[in-house]
Amino acid sequence: MEEVKACKNFVFNSPLEIALRLLFIFNKTSRSLDLQRLIYYNYLLVHSADIPNSPKSIHADLPRRSYEMLVNRSVVKEGLTLLILKDLISVKYSNDGIQYRKNNNTESFARYFESAYSKHLQERADWLCSTFDNLNDKQLTQLIEVNIGKWGSEFSVIYDESDDINV
Repeated sequence: MEEVKACKNFVFNSPLEIALRLLFIFNKTSRSLDLQRLIYYNYLLVHSADIPNSPKSIHADLPRRSYEMLVNRSVVKEGLTLLILKDLISVKYSNDGIQYRKNNNTESFARYFESAYSKHLQERADWLCSTFDNLNDKQLTQLIEVNIGKWGSEFSVIYDESDDINV
């Protein structure tokens, strides 16, 4: 029997997966988005239940899941690069920074996805953009900063030496 080798290329939170999630976001928003907003949106798309009175999360409520916003920054950039290279989004350079927005190919390409997961992504992207697109960058950042320590902390265990049992 042949030994199974560890796979170096992971699908979960890979540039390709994040690019597809971003594609659904771009398809539902009418605004231009900068990298920081896309990092927030990517998180909220899959962890929507972290927001009160919102749809069920697509991904599991893992411990310390809010760290995803910190570690996924470079992967979100790689996902954006994939979308740009395939002409699925447009880039605008200005004095305010780099902005990304949908183009004529975004919606056409997004229509090809028919899986149950992509349907969930479409629904969450619709909720996400209708809920947060009206917030300015400062308001969205404040919402994230106030809650980031709570998201995933319900699983945190505080070690207390008095809990040790001496045998």
